[in-house]
Amino acid sequence: MPHMKWALCLAVAFAGLLVSACDEAEQGRVLRYEKGTYLGPFEDPLENEQLNELRQRAKLQGGN
Repeated sequence: MPHMKWALCLAVAFAGLLVSACDEAEQGRVLRYEKGTYLGPFEDPLENEQLNELRQRAKLQGGN
């Protein structure tokens, strides 16, 4: 009987270790990848003002 108590304590400790090792930031991430396909979260589309600023910056960096 004392061996059963130790085995139970070890099993509970091991289960606690496994659960504590799971990081919340890693939950729900993509585990299977498809070549050439973006599987991440989509971003909100840019507003017209942001697009105009990016176009202006691209013109300045164009060198023409």
